[in-house]
Amino acid sequence: MWGVSLLLLAGLLVGLTWANYQFAVRSPGGNDFLTRWVGANAWMQEGINPYDPRVSLRAQELIYGRPADPVSGEDVANFVYPLPAMIFFAPFGLLPYTAARAVWMTVLEISLPVLALLGARLARWNPPMGLLGVLMLFSILWYHGFRAVVVGQFAVIEALLMAAALLAIQRKRDVWAGFLLALSVAKPQMAFLVAPFTVLWAASHRRWSVVVSSLGFLALLLGVSFLLIPDWPILWLRQLADYPTYTDIGSPISVLASIVPPARSWIDRILTALLLLYLLWEWSQALGKGERPFLWAAQLTLVITNLVALRTATTNFVAMLPALCLIFAVWSERWGRGSHLPVVLTLVALLAGLWALFLSTVEGNVESAAMYLPLPVILLLGLWWARWWARRDQLPPRATGP
Repeated sequence: MWGVSLLLLAGLLVGLTWANYQFAVRSPGGNDFLTRWVGANAWMQEGINPYDPRVSLRAQELIYGRPADPVSGEDVANFVYPLPAMIFFAPFGLLPYTAARAVWMTVLEISLPVLALLGARLARWNPPMGLLGVLMLFSILWYHGFRAVVVGQFAVIEALLMAAALLAIQRKRDVWAGFLLALSVAKPQMAFLVAPFTVLWAASHRRWSVVVSSLGFLALLLGVSFLLIPDWPILWLRQLADYPTYTDIGSPISVLASIVPPARSWIDRILTALLLLYLLWEWSQALGKGERPFLWAAQLTLVITNLVALRTATTNFVAMLPALCLIFAVWSERWGRGSHLPVVLTLVALLAGLWALFLSTVEGNVESAAMYLPLPVILLLGLWWARWWARRDQLPPRATGP
């Protein structure tokens, strides 16, 4: 029985990868992955530093057929990831690009439903198999997930690492939690708030294995990376400093602040500061408390991260899928089977609404800044609504009729 199942799974993966390969041949692109692949390929095959300007130029020529023009907003295709991220990219650098992209797309297509499943488990939400299947399908087809697969964004893997770390905390697999938190350094702009909060919460419960393992594995990753390329942090920071010169869209808060152009910078700073101060207060309310306050605060942290991060992308929003599951879990605990239809309707509304907004606002192949607002705002409001129920150690029984 197991042999047949494994054979069917292998066949499915091969078929999916073949379909992705055909897509990659007919639709060149995947520029987010291409930039990382060029860096990994140059390093693995030729020993060239992935932060070397020659590597960026090589990526630009693959994307545009010429050097990029950053003045016009073209991506200069820097590697722009910390060197420890090579754990994930280096193996793909050994493959030709089209084959590497096909395999990478398969990894992302598998990771998204797994992320949805982890989100449900993390929220201790046990929907019927049919509803769980709808959620897993949604995770691939909704705008943020589909776009992440097509452009080859690492954000999906980062989201999976963070969700798995939180699940390991919940299930008291502390060393695994620390290991996964350390790996999240691969894309620090997504984990720069939730990782320290998780370590602080673990310390407040004297779960020192989480603290020691996360710091220990992080030290190991950084130590090995320094041995390989001693000056990579300086080279990486230089590329980060260049990033604003060819990107216009900042955080969703800055997009919201742009509604009032004369006061945009002040509104952006004030709202960002208020959100971060509020988040610190929520952290203080969760430290030393049980699982439920911690997990609610962790999901809030991920949502606020995507609202205030100086540079984000709509592909990063896949990390908020577990927050959506937490809201659904509260619905289920409050309304039982009566929550199933609202969950389906919400998924349909998000699927159709986000795609409709994209198609009505896209200019050429560039998404509108409007795409940065709906999901984090909706989830922030949803988490606030669910706060009282989600943080309780024991929810009251749902109301029944007379």
